[in-house]
Amino acid sequence: MNMRPIGVMAMAVLFGIVATLTMDGVNSVASSVGLIGKLNLAFIGKLMNQWLQGQFWFLRPGDIPDVPEALMMGYGAHYFAGISLAIPFYCLICPRVKSGGGLFVGALTYGLACSLISLCFIYPSVGLGLWGMAGKNPALLIASLANHAVYGVALGGCAIAWRRRMLQKCMPDAAMLH
Repeated sequence: MNMRPIGVMAMAVLFGIVATLTMDGVNSVASSVGLIGKLNLAFIGKLMNQWLQGQFWFLRPGDIPDVPEALMMGYGAHYFAGISLAIPFYCLICPRVKSGGGLFVGALTYGLACSLISLCFIYPSVGLGLWGMAGKNPALLIASLANHAVYGVALGGCAIAWRRRMLQKCMPDAAMLH
């Protein structure tokens, strides 16, 4: 069941895209019914544009200037992050966790840990404070945790499905045990 490094990387890229798409889909549904705030990819693009120009700190989100290509940059940055964060999960964490349940818990934990990027760096850098709590409203904290939990669960689901597929290929009779 061991894969060559290039195979692991290709799998990580594919599953990073799948997990990010899953997170976006769940965010779209959850935000449309008012459970969490909608992911603002245009804002991410505006922020990325400023980062590329060397500007990393703002007093408030409204201080970040608009750019015509903000939405496209936001999508690019968002999916780049989703892929980049999948690579360490599949290369470092997956090989060390043997059971499906343990992998699921590990993936959920990893997804929640990924939210620390938003909570401890991005939110403070745009004037929203640590954990996004500058306005004393937990909405950003909840949205970040929910989105990244879904991302982690999707990473874990992809890994579990992949393992089952590999097990079936290696030992076809083992599939009947599950």
